[in-house]
Amino acid sequence: MSKKLHGNGLWESSRMMLPQHKERIIEHQQQYNRQSRPIIHEDELEIMTRNISDSLHYKEVIKVRLFSEYEPHVICGVVTEISPFTKKIRMEIEEGLEWIDFDEIVSVQFM
Repeated sequence: MSKKLHGNGLWESSRMMLPQHKERIIEHQQQYNRQSRPIIHEDELEIMTRNISDSLHYKEVIKVRLFSEYEPHVICGVVTEISPFTKKIRMEIEEGLEWIDFDEIVSVQFM
């Protein structure tokens, strides 16, 4: 019997990979590492809003972790404005000012 039919011989014998196969492998790896949006308990939501409010009033630096499907995204800074109508907060970070959508926030901690 041929060596190609044993173990991983079929893949080892063909060294060529089509671009479509490579793209599909990359898509599969991204889907495998994809995370779902966490469900935030009411108590945790209350703690997050209190920490944001304290950062606004007392100019305390906070660390905000935002939801991202593939890798965590963390922003550190001071809250300068809260917009209840648009449900966004504005933070002063090293690069300047940034608006953050409140629905994207996963956790808020003091530094």
